[in-house]
Amino acid sequence: MTDETRQAIALLRHQIISPVLMETQRARAAYFGEVAKTEFDVPGFGRRVFSPWTMKGWLAQYREHGFKGLVPKVRVDRGRRRKLTAKQGAEITKMREELMDLSVAHFYRRVVAAGHLGQPPICHETLRRFLQENNLIKPADPKSPRRRYEMGRFGELWVGDFMHGPSLNSGVRGGREMKKKAILLAIIDDHSRLIVGWGWNFVENTEAIEGVFKNAVLTYGKPDRLYVDNGPSFSSAYLRLVCAHLGIGLVHSKPYDSPSRGKIERFFRTVRESFLIDVKVETLAEMNEKFAVWLRDGYHHRHHHGIDCRPLDRYQRSIHDYPRPRADEGALEQLFMAQTFRRVNKDSTVSFAKLIYEVPAKYIGTRVDLRYKQDRPKELFLFENNVCVTQLKVVDARANGRTYKPRPRDTSVSYQGTKNDEGTKK
Repeated sequence: MTDETRQAIALLRHQIISPVLMETQRARAAYFGEVAKTEFDVPGFGRRVFSPWTMKGWLAQYREHGFKGLVPKVRVDRGRRRKLTAKQGAEITKMREELMDLSVAHFYRRVVAAGHLGQPPICHETLRRFLQENNLIKPADPKSPRRRYEMGRFGELWVGDFMHGPSLNSGVRGGREMKKKAILLAIIDDHSRLIVGWGWNFVENTEAIEGVFKNAVLTYGKPDRLYVDNGPSFSSAYLRLVCAHLGIGLVHSKPYDSPSRGKIERFFRTVRESFLIDVKVETLAEMNEKFAVWLRDGYHHRHHHGIDCRPLDRYQRSIHDYPRPRADEGALEQLFMAQTFRRVNKDSTVSFAKLIYEVPAKYIGTRVDLRYKQDRPKELFLFENNVCVTQLKVVDARANGRTYKPRPRDTSVSYQGTKNDEGTKK
């Protein structure tokens, strides 16, 4: 604690006791009881409350020693570890010099096992402070300089990410309105800063990615690469398979490296400062509707300082010189389907999502490729060699019962024996 901080704390204490310096004991007790309910911003310590006994002690110190009695005292053991002896410090130092490459957490476990931290052992943070004060923590590797980059044309790189927004009404349960946090998935083109895909949802999963990414590809063509973080949805087998079928490179940033996705992060900041600060909505549908208007009439037509023009103008110039390859809508629908595999049962059925589906009899006993749209998982399709064979139907047991015909009974054999022409047994 610096002398300036100690002085500021003494002034705060004097400010608290000043109103009752000349009051009676009863008046002081009533005053301290009320003040004890108030939080004070203590320099160096943050928000604090004080008990009446603490304030009475300040008053007594002030009357006996004046203002200096309110100044916090300096600890006589300042600079020394009360729980760490000189012998322990020497042993830790010697051990640390041999194990400088270990993390503090790993080194702490080693020192505890060696018995150099006493019984019970000192805490992890005490050891860390000791190592820091004695320059026994290995300095971090110098960070490589981060260079500003920008793609040369539209579609070379799209960057996607999720942003958590305000809580909105998600329906009624038990007569009460339920609220969930709205989550924005946005995909930005690195060259033009155009938002090629977006959508507000209540989930952060592959279903949200399917809707946004598919519409982006359908509207603007296929990008060369998609750059995302390492979240579960972006690392899913589903997204890897979609990008592989479309010929799009899927690139993941390093963990906890948000600056590498700076353009989408900067867009999210614009959303918070320019859109969310003014929008008043209650439902997800209203949020999506107003966000579409804000993008169309605002962001895409507003001058962007990073590119010194409007995102829409830069997109149009680039797409004129470098048109993007388009995907057929029907083929795109199939490529964005989620995939699963099942073995066909002996009764020509497969089980999926708690339903039983009929499969052509020739696939009995084989492992089949099944695909479905994530927003309509009950519509199940059978694929063979990446070609759609048919849409499967849910088994209707009653309908099958009405069309069932029993096999005719074979009367040529009798368990009582066969008869000859004269009607006698053989």
